[in-house]
Amino acid sequence: MPKSSKLPLLLSSLFIFLFSNGSELHADILQYFKKDLSKVPSREKLTAQEPVAKNELTKALENEKKGRTKAAFNTHRKIIKKFPFTSSAAESQFKIGEYFMNDGKEKKAFEAFQTFIDKHKSSDSYIQAVSNQYKIASSVLTKKKQKKLKILPDSVRDSELLEWFQAIIENAPFSEYSPLAQFALAESYQKDKKISLAIASYQKLVDKYPNHKLSPEAQYRIGDIARKQINLGSRDAANITHAKNAMEDVIVAYENSPRAKEAEIALKQLSSMEETQYYETGIFYEKQNQLRSAVIYYEKAAKSKDKALRELALKRINLISQNSEIKSSSEKKNPLTEKTSSTNKKKESIGVKTDTKKIDTTTPDIEEGPIILPPPPKQS
Repeated sequence: MPKSSKLPLLLSSLFIFLFSNGSELHADILQYFKKDLSKVPSREKLTAQEPVAKNELTKALENEKKGRTKAAFNTHRKIIKKFPFTSSAAESQFKIGEYFMNDGKEKKAFEAFQTFIDKHKSSDSYIQAVSNQYKIASSVLTKKKQKKLKILPDSVRDSELLEWFQAIIENAPFSEYSPLAQFALAESYQKDKKISLAIASYQKLVDKYPNHKLSPEAQYRIGDIARKQINLGSRDAANITHAKNAMEDVIVAYENSPRAKEAEIALKQLSSMEETQYYETGIFYEKQNQLRSAVIYYEKAAKSKDKALRELALKRINLISQNSEIKSSSEKKNPLTEKTSSTNKKKESIGVKTDTKKIDTTTPDIEEGPIILPPPPKQS
């Protein structure tokens, strides 16, 4: 018979066998259709292999009870190699993962459980295999956090650990381990100082699992990462905005969480930072002789709850108004500028001409930034 005609016949035989028996023991055969059909045994051959594999599995388990770990391990590997499509192969593959796990060989253990997950999706031990993977990955992450001597090589590279957590999420996206792995993934990015990826990963946890116990912590860390960037000297105003928004979300969405009070304290600190940054930006523009831009930022700083900062900002506005004839939007309400206005009126009353042309420095509603030219020179 030509080879091309054997394939449909083989597929038909396998489907008849599976559906006529209805046994979960053979359901995993379907997983191999995408790989190599030439290795799939016939119905008769598989039926003959089952008791042989079962007998070998019994021997392995007996050796395990007697403490003959190496003998048991070798028997399990024999079952996996000789009888990969039998029900015993699934249990042996799981046992291999356990042996590596108990022996502290994290990488081999994780890979063994991944092989089990890929090949035996209908097994009752599927979720347990995912659970073991999470335990292994979490243990490695903890060791990396506690490691003091950075010069020593890691048994598991950082990139591999990230792949592990991602695999756990993909293996069981609706299990209890998916949000745990998502949080650990974000922590790993944060540890590696991959700020954007860490924030995105924490945000993904909050978006996908808003009611999970780790979501308040994830939301807080989004803001805390941005705040730490500011403390490290970042001059990016967006960091303050992101941090404030994240802390506000903690307060509103997770008001009963332990992090809510910390978020309130952080929010006050961030507001103070923002006001100080307004004042410092005003000083920068003043030194550049971009006085209108300077006044815009001084006005923002003048709204601060900090009395000292508020007075400093008003003082700078007043000095600029007096020396350059720039009019602040708050000048009419500012008692510090009333004296100058009164002096001009007296000059006019005795016939002395005064230059009443002022430059309006109020910020239009549509303005997006302080890209403003310096004022025109005084008339002689």
